Amino acid sequence: MSFLGLFLILIAASPTFVQAISPDVRPTPLVRLTGTLEIGKDAPPSALPVLRVWIDDHPHIFRVSHVEAVFPAYRPEEQLRYVSGLGLRFLAEKKVLTLLQSPDMHDRPIVIEGWLQPKRGILRVRSVHAVEQ
Repeated sequence: MSFLGLFLILIAASPTFVQAISPDVRPTPLVRLTGTLEIGKDAPPSALPVLRVWIDDHPHIFRVSHVEAVFPAYRPEEQLRYVSGLGLRFLAEKKVLTLLQSPDMHDRPIVIEGWLQPKRGILRVRSVHAVEQ
């Protein structure tokens, strides 16, 4: 291997070089939303603390009582204000979507954790559980 080839490999492997390549890359905003999920046919336009949400093309209302960022530098309350009046579409694995649609998760406090993409109108739900009372 030539000296130039070895030099390029060493530069590419250095952390400084990797950081210099993508200074605008940020971690995906992982958030926890606590609130009450209700079946809603005539949901009002989305606005914090009442969000219109869509689960498998079915409208619901999510009444947010607490918003928490998993990564402290991210401000989810501010980002939720960028959600369109059409609301958020909850995307998840089938098991999680089934749990969200379960009557056990409606009209009681639950915690939803996922990656928020407000400008796309998406919350990629990774977990959901009822709040122990």
